[in-house]
Amino acid sequence: MTALPIAKVHHIGVSNFSPHQLQKIISTTGIKPYAHQMELHPYLQQSDWIKSHEHLGISVTAYSPLGNSNPTYRFDTEKKEPPPLLENDLITNIALRRNCTSAQVALAWGFRRGAGRGRGLSVIPKSSHIEHIKENFGAFDCVLEDEDFDAIKLIEKDYVKRFNNPSKGWGVKLFEGLDDA
Repeated sequence: MTALPIAKVHHIGVSNFSPHQLQKIISTTGIKPYAHQMELHPYLQQSDWIKSHEHLGISVTAYSPLGNSNPTYRFDTEKKEPPPLLENDLITNIALRRNCTSAQVALAWGFRRGAGRGRGLSVIPKSSHIEHIKENFGAFDCVLEDEDFDAIKLIEKDYVKRFNNPSKGWGVKLFEGLDDA
């Protein structure tokens, strides 16, 4: 029987690690992940966490960059929960001024956050609908001015919302030390 060649891994990635978990994997293995995928959008900006990754040289990939527009996520206005991101007044007003859609504004904001940052920040919207996929590609043509970008950064003063948190269902504490854990 011949031995199989040993495969070498060039890069590893992680998803949804907390600061403690990320530090533990680095200190235990001596290996720094190449990329870390996490929920990022104007309601969950995680700016300090992104800066930590920039300092470590770890690329960040933003999932749910549209704030999770899944209709199963309903908002409770009595709990001061935010409106759906694509219906947020600030986002829709910027979209009107820039001749873009709300989705394109949210994606353009995410793209701009990644510009010039070490390995960078990539944004991965999900859609299975051709019209939404085309709309998402149109975000590359949606130009936000500095005032738009700065205004969107201020959204988290009013709202911080994580949409993807299976902590209760799994019976474990996730996202410790992060926004809206």
